[in-house]
Amino acid sequence: MFSKVAMVLSTSIKYKPWMMIKIGQYNSWNNSFRNLITPSVASNTSSLRPFTEVLEETQKKHISKQNNGVEGQCRKFLSALLPPSQESLPPRTMEDSFIQAIIPIGSCPDVRLQYISHIGGARLGRLVQDMDNFAAVVVYKYIDNPLQGPEGPSAHAVVTARMDHLHIREDIKNDADIKLVGHVTWVGSSSAEVGVGMEQMEDGVWKKVCEAKFVMVARDAATGTKSAPINPLVVKSDDEKILFELGKNNIASRAKADQDSLFKEPPSTIESNLIHDMFLSTVDHKVRSFAARVKPENSTWMTDSKLKSVMMCEPEHKNDYNKIFGGLIMEKCIDLAFTNTWVFTGAAQVPVCTHIDDVIFLKAVEIGDLLYFHSQVVFTHENLVQARVSAEVLDRQTKRLKLTNVLQVTFKLPSEVPHVIPQSYHEAMAYLTGRRHFLVSLENEGLLAKGMAEKEMIEVSKYTPLWMLKELDTEEHVFNKHNVQDMLG
Repeated sequence: MFSKVAMVLSTSIKYKPWMMIKIGQYNSWNNSFRNLITPSVASNTSSLRPFTEVLEETQKKHISKQNNGVEGQCRKFLSALLPPSQESLPPRTMEDSFIQAIIPIGSCPDVRLQYISHIGGARLGRLVQDMDNFAAVVVYKYIDNPLQGPEGPSAHAVVTARMDHLHIREDIKNDADIKLVGHVTWVGSSSAEVGVGMEQMEDGVWKKVCEAKFVMVARDAATGTKSAPINPLVVKSDDEKILFELGKNNIASRAKADQDSLFKEPPSTIESNLIHDMFLSTVDHKVRSFAARVKPENSTWMTDSKLKSVMMCEPEHKNDYNKIFGGLIMEKCIDLAFTNTWVFTGAAQVPVCTHIDDVIFLKAVEIGDLLYFHSQVVFTHENLVQARVSAEVLDRQTKRLKLTNVLQVTFKLPSEVPHVIPQSYHEAMAYLTGRRHFLVSLENEGLLAKGMAEKEMIEVSKYTPLWMLKELDTEEHVFNKHNVQDMLG
C-alpha cells in the first residue's frame, strides 16, 4: 500500500534520528491500540439487523414523535422533558452506546444496486452517509433521560458538527456484506465523539476497512437553538481510558488547529520561505519581471484545477429536522472531489480515496437553498493528491455565497501526478493548508509517527515541490538574500 510513500520518507526527506520511528515499527505500534472497545457480550453475526431497520426504529422512537400533535403543544411537551443539567442524568458507559448493524451489499442484490459504482467497488459517498446516520443512532442509544418514557419522543435533537480522520485501510468491495460498529469515545456537556468502524466480510472473516470520528452535538428538540445536556461518561477498563484520553486529545487538537488556522495566524517562517521559493522558481528571469510566470514541466496552475457544481435543495433531501441532510452534502462533496482529481490527473486508472479530513458543518442548509459546490486540487506529491471541497449557499438578497461545509480529501494514483502551482496569495494559503492536511493524513495512515506531522510542517526539506528540487539547490540558492539586495541596488 505504502511502498512508494515509504521510499519518499526514506530518501527525499531528511529526518533527524530522534524524530523518526521506522514505518513498519510505527504501523505495528499504532495497530496495537484498539480504535473501539470489544463488548462484554459478543453478538451473533447472524442475528445482526440491517442498518436500515436500526435507523428506521431510531427515527420512529426518538424523532418522528417530536413532530406529532399541535406544534405549540409539542414544543411545550418536549421542553418539559429536557433535563436541567448533566448532573441530573445517570452516568453511562461506552458499552451502553455500542451498536452493530449490517449493510447487506453482498447478500441482497437490491441493496447492492444502491451502493455499487460503475468504476468498480462501492460508492464511498453513500457509505459516508450511512456512517453519519449511524453516529447519530449511537448517541441516541447513549442518552438515557429519566424524564421521558422508553418509547416516547426524545427531548434531544442530535446533529453532526464535524467528521475527522476517515481513514480507508482497504478497498471496499461491492459484493460483500458490510458491518458498521460504533460507540461514544468521549463526552462533553452536550457533545460526544463517536468512533465508527466499517468492516467487510472476506473469506468468512470480518476485516476492518475504514474508521472515522464524528463529533455530534445535542440540541433542545423543542427549539433546536440551544444545547441540551447529555449523560456523563464513566470509563472502566484500560482500553476505555485510552479511548477517552484520545478523544480528549482530539478535542484539544481541533481547538489548536482552529487557532493556528491560516485564517487567523500567518504562515510560519519556513512556510513563507517555501511559498517565496515556489514563486521565484516560476518567474521568467529573462524578462526580469515578477509578473512573467513560467509553468514548470509536468505541472498545472492551481487556478486550472477547479471543478464546480450546483444543487437545488428539495424536500426529499431533508433530514428529520427539516434541514438538508449533512450526509448527503458530504456525499456530493466527496463525489466532486473524486471527479475533479480524475480530471486533473488525466489518469487512465481511477483515483483511490485514502483519507478524508476536516469535514466541518458551519451552517444548516434549508430546503429551497441553492447549494454551490467548489472543488480544487490544492497540493500534490508524487502519486498523491490533496483536494479541498467547499459547499456554499447563495443568499438571494445579497447575491453572495455563505460557506456551509468544508472538507479535505486525499487520493492515491498508480503513477506520478502533475504538480499543482499556486499563482496568487490566496492560492498559496490554500496550498499550505492542503499540505498541512496531507501530512496529517499520512500520520493517521501510520506512515508518520504520531506528532510528526506538526514537526514536519516546519521542515522545509519535507515535501518540497519536486520541480524545485530539480531546479534549485537550496544550499546555493541563486535568489538568496545577497542576490536580492544586489537586484534592489
